[in-house]
Amino acid sequence: MVVKEIIYRHIVDDEFKEPYEGEYWPSQIWSCLRKQYYDRTSPALSGIDSARFTILGEALHELIAELLKKESSVKVTSELPLRIPHPTNHEIVISGRADDLIVIEFTKERYLVEIKSVDGLSFKVKNGYLPRLEHRAQLNLYMKAFPKSKGVLLYVDRSNFDMEEFLVDFDEELYLKTMERAEMLHKALKVRKLPEPEAKMREDMKWQCEYCLYRAKCDKDK
Repeated sequence: MVVKEIIYRHIVDDEFKEPYEGEYWPSQIWSCLRKQYYDRTSPALSGIDSARFTILGEALHELIAELLKKESSVKVTSELPLRIPHPTNHEIVISGRADDLIVIEFTKERYLVEIKSVDGLSFKVKNGYLPRLEHRAQLNLYMKAFPKSKGVLLYVDRSNFDMEEFLVDFDEELYLKTMERAEMLHKALKVRKLPEPEAKMREDMKWQCEYCLYRAKCDKDK
């Protein structure tokens, strides 16, 4: 169909965005370390499946931000720049644009709202699959960048716009573990040593393999 082909052509990423050495993104640090290594040493263009999820997430973020702005008693800001230096390794910084984050301010309270779109929301909430660790870790970094803020993970079901929110407190231990992961990846890149395929090895990460652009390459590299 002509219309579908035009739309798909414009939403699929057709260029590499090469990151600066030592800069890592909050949304990716808890992805499989091997995948992140491939992203930086032999990047592959994202496919249409990945592009569809991205465009839906962006549309949801914009819609919810606009709805919140209609509330006259609150101040709403979205897509903020972020920069968090590693506490001990000065070669490493967490940086980027928090494009799934909405900051809500009213009276003297500040809430950091991270929006995630999912399928089967009610099932995942009922069975304890949410909130996911990587989402908590990402919001935790935002809370490190904006101290004394309250965190909210807002999950939105892509099929019916059902929503569920989780209040999150800053977790110093999780922050340090996140920085450890950034350092592990940084060291692997410096010496060009392929990390272990942790998504294959950890039950809670195996789902990442299903959508990985490097699955065949990873299987070959062992």
